[in-house]
Amino acid sequence: MLLEKLRLLECSLHGDRRNDPEWLELILHPEFREITRSGVTVDRSETIASLLSEKAAPYILSSDFRLTEMDCGYALLHYRTFYADGSHHALRSSCWICSDEGQSTLFFHQGTPAAGNAGVQG
Repeated sequence: MLLEKLRLLECSLHGDRRNDPEWLELILHPEFREITRSGVTVDRSETIASLLSEKAAPYILSSDFRLTEMDCGYALLHYRTFYADGSHHALRSSCWICSDEGQSTLFFHQGTPAAGNAGVQG
């Protein structure tokens, strides 16, 4: 159940909602950090600014989701992504904080370039 919830939240950042400032403010933890696919470390405000400035967001496909639940409401999500044209394969890791009230926020994300073909799961 948690795997599906976090998969849907993660994929929301691959589609139309990646340009929705209210959604980004809600889903990204105040202390959010990211190591981008290109190896640059960015914070929450830099991530939001970058997503909002995208002229044409790439269509990102995701697959092979795996979840590790940790103590204190943390969950680690691993998966693969690639663009619809078959380029930009990446291995992704996201650390989510899941509150007792059911709210999940993205605390950390990292993308690493990868070779190979990934299956497609939305």
